[in-house]
Amino acid sequence: MANMNGNLSDRMKVLYLINYAPNYREPLLRELGKRVNLTVASYRGDAAGLVDPEERVGYRFVELKRHRVAGVNFNIREFLMGFNYDLIIVGYTLWHPMRMANLFRFKPVVAEGLIYGRSNSWITRCLRRMFLTVADNILVYSKLVERRLRNEIKNKEIIPFNNTSYALSELKQLPITLRDNRLNILWIGSMKKRKKVHLLVELARRNKSVNIRLIGPGMTYESFTDVPENLDLLGPLFGDCLEEHFLWSHVVFNPGNIGLLVMNAARYSRCLVIDNKSQHGPEVQLAYDADQIFIDFEDSNMVDSMVSRLLKNSVLLRSKGIDAFNEMKNYTLEFMVEKYIEAIRLSWRNR
Repeated sequence: MANMNGNLSDRMKVLYLINYAPNYREPLLRELGKRVNLTVASYRGDAAGLVDPEERVGYRFVELKRHRVAGVNFNIREFLMGFNYDLIIVGYTLWHPMRMANLFRFKPVVAEGLIYGRSNSWITRCLRRMFLTVADNILVYSKLVERRLRNEIKNKEIIPFNNTSYALSELKQLPITLRDNRLNILWIGSMKKRKKVHLLVELARRNKSVNIRLIGPGMTYESFTDVPENLDLLGPLFGDCLEEHFLWSHVVFNPGNIGLLVMNAARYSRCLVIDNKSQHGPEVQLAYDADQIFIDFEDSNMVDSMVSRLLKNSVLLRSKGIDAFNEMKNYTLEFMVEKYIEAIRLSWRNR
């Protein structure tokens, strides 16, 4: 089924079971589809405020339907599909027990995902050990997750893939020009409570030294009241459409939970100012590695002080942006794909 000294054979049938496969996952899935005979099974992204790609290319896609009982999804198809594949990548989640049952199959199985959620009860910890110790190896989003998991799971290959959605060729260092003593702040995300986007609206209302642009689902004038003139709400934008807004910006402010926005900012060499009290996605590892700025966004005085500091120090803005850009070279689609292929090869060899 596979040539272990070279590329995996396109005859190797790989099933990737995951919660969602939104537009920002499409580059990864297309590249994986070039290396193996890939089938992706997931649920519609709009149920989670995500946007599915207009077209899926290079792999087979199966849309799943939910069968929930008390919040737990019992879709037997997530297990039955696995009989027809040589290897299964199981997107880790305790809310999908039929999917997790694939880990106990007598065939190569890779566990993949965030691994850690909001709950870390003793039941969650016991289930995590039970499921992950039977996987051949484990793909995780970042080195942060890897380090934490190594304290729990022994004698198991744990492979961080540095979650991203951009190829090396898509990185572009943009210039910064400060004018009129105004700081241009950009934020991209969705209308979720944990994002704390209201703190940026409040910043625009009280501080006329800033111009703020909010981009993403729900970022429309119908969603807010009393919108100040220095706040622009642009709705959802994707891909290369974002470049002009990063060029306009001087910095990215993130007052709540952060995920792939780290990669977007670093891709275009923009400094990141991130909340230091929120629980972040594993992508925040890049911000730590690139020594970005962390502050308490609930403290309005601290936020205003940071605005003043950045207005007076364009050198800091540029240097932090360049640090993020340089670190981003370790968070590329090419790196990510190779880590998935490494996990597939290891799992195959182990069996």
